[in-house]
Amino acid sequence: MRSIIDYVKKFGNQSFEEFAFNEVDSLILSQITYLNLDDYVPSIDDTNQPISLLGVLDDDTIYKLSVGTLDERRNKILLHMLKKSTRYEGLNCGYFSNLFHVDKIQQFCAITFLFSKFSYVAYRGTDLTLLGWKENFNMAFLDVIPSQTEASKYLNRICKYISTDLYIGGHSKGGNLAVYAALYSEEKNKGRFLHIFNHDGPGFLQDISQMKEYKQLESKISKTTCKEAMVGIMLHHSEKMTFVDSRGLSIFQHDPFNWKITKDGRFKLVKHANFISKAFEKTVNDFIETTSIEKRKRFLEILFKVVMEDENSTIFDFTKHPFESYQAARNRYKLLTQREQLFFKSMFKRYRKIWRHNFKIVFMQRKNQA
Repeated sequence: MRSIIDYVKKFGNQSFEEFAFNEVDSLILSQITYLNLDDYVPSIDDTNQPISLLGVLDDDTIYKLSVGTLDERRNKILLHMLKKSTRYEGLNCGYFSNLFHVDKIQQFCAITFLFSKFSYVAYRGTDLTLLGWKENFNMAFLDVIPSQTEASKYLNRICKYISTDLYIGGHSKGGNLAVYAALYSEEKNKGRFLHIFNHDGPGFLQDISQMKEYKQLESKISKTTCKEAMVGIMLHHSEKMTFVDSRGLSIFQHDPFNWKITKDGRFKLVKHANFISKAFEKTVNDFIETTSIEKRKRFLEILFKVVMEDENSTIFDFTKHPFESYQAARNRYKLLTQREQLFFKSMFKRYRKIWRHNFKIVFMQRKNQA
């Protein structure tokens, strides 16, 4: 099968008793978190009962849920396919939380899907806002980012509200939040966790593999990333990792719609990441390890001072108006002090040097293994 859309088409009318919940179902629910859910799903602070998302789907609602999302066309197709399916039992969902704080540099979103015998807590990955991406990059110098703390609080609240056992997961930053929330949840809740899915989420600034919290849940945590991974291989990643065959080049492999699915309804796997990904992983980790926390923080502050016009800036600003956005960024760069410009250039120069060195090493290793 080509994608998660084809998966819903083939398995959408099989119950979880007929075909067990698996990592592809998890990825589909993670993708739903990227939709415009605010006006439809009851808030975690709302006393209203969870809604049947499939029950409200008409052409107008599908449009409103999808409009302005990163992949509007395929999100619409996915919703139309889900509407025809019976597998997801109406896709009952609630306990929605969507936070955006400029002062904290926080972009957080979570939702809980409720099925008859289990529930699924899903965390949204980095959205289209550059503030969200800034929080993501802040993992390079912060042990804990605001969304990780919020993810743990959210999971503890959900465990009080519902009685079923739980799957937990997310894509991109959402995968990182899922792992963090599970590790730092209240001890009494951990026995209820069925599995934690990290779909191409970055790792952690510190190696968590020796933590007692990680060892306690290790057998229930799995991580999937792409053959040309650029997000999931960043920082320390201690989870069991599998590599998914994905369409597109470079960062476009990160898109869940590009992940390949087998005819048996599982991820199509490859043995390992390709050499580009390995070189990128080593370069990022070497750059972080040889750069002080103060310099990492300063570099990222300057970077986002240049690329962000204001707190409402999004990736679409660059994709829809690339020339204007590039010129605006150049103008903001010119407004930097001479000291800031020199520091910024020196960091980029050092990164390129590390990249060239690691690329040669990994390329030669690949050549010798061929």
